[in-house]
Amino acid sequence: MITEDDLVFEAVRTRVESGDHLDERFGPPGVDTAGGGAFKYAPDGQLQRVYWRGTPEYTAAHTAGLFEPLPPLTPARGDAVEECEALLGRPLPSLLRRCYLELGDGGFGPAYGLEPLGVILRDYEEQQQNWPEAWHPMARALLPICNWGCGIVSYVDTTDPSLRMWAIDPNPAPAEQYEVSLFPQHFGIAEWMRRWVEGSLHQPWLLQDQKTGRWRGATDAETDSALETQ
Repeated sequence: MITEDDLVFEAVRTRVESGDHLDERFGPPGVDTAGGGAFKYAPDGQLQRVYWRGTPEYTAAHTAGLFEPLPPLTPARGDAVEECEALLGRPLPSLLRRCYLELGDGGFGPAYGLEPLGVILRDYEEQQQNWPEAWHPMARALLPICNWGCGIVSYVDTTDPSLRMWAIDPNPAPAEQYEVSLFPQHFGIAEWMRRWVEGSLHQPWLLQDQKTGRWRGATDAETDSALETQ
């Protein structure tokens, strides 16, 4: 019987095998460098434009063949997966486990890609020591798998039967209420990965509800509306 995890895994595999498995891509040195935007320096000192999947500029650059295929990925070692599971005290979510063992030790997926298992283990151990007291009940359950930059991180709840995703977005949170920056999302890891493949996954965003005053994760509609006004 083919499961949702199977379907999502094959979609992710196809994306990885195409050599187009990261959301951030760089244009050729010295090409399309006029005007605003984000840039990095190439080894030869020339500027390279940074493109983000989902933008018109990315689509145009991809159509024009400006991107070099990304290097092949190396799957995680079995003992690295076992070490992670031993620290967790439970198996990795089956979809995530399969992605690491069969596709790559991170380096593909949303934002800057899934983190390598070594980075995940380091960050997971640090959160046991450094998270605010209000988050302690979740510290053992949440595995940090994806860094979006600016302190925004995606987590999978390894104890939840639905494998619900969580996120931290510290940027809008009041300094005296930092604990509100951790919030659950309304989908699990299979849908999270599927949305990434389809190009419909949004960066996690914390906002304050205008009606209740409570801090929570933005809905898809709220994020789409905010993007339209930018």
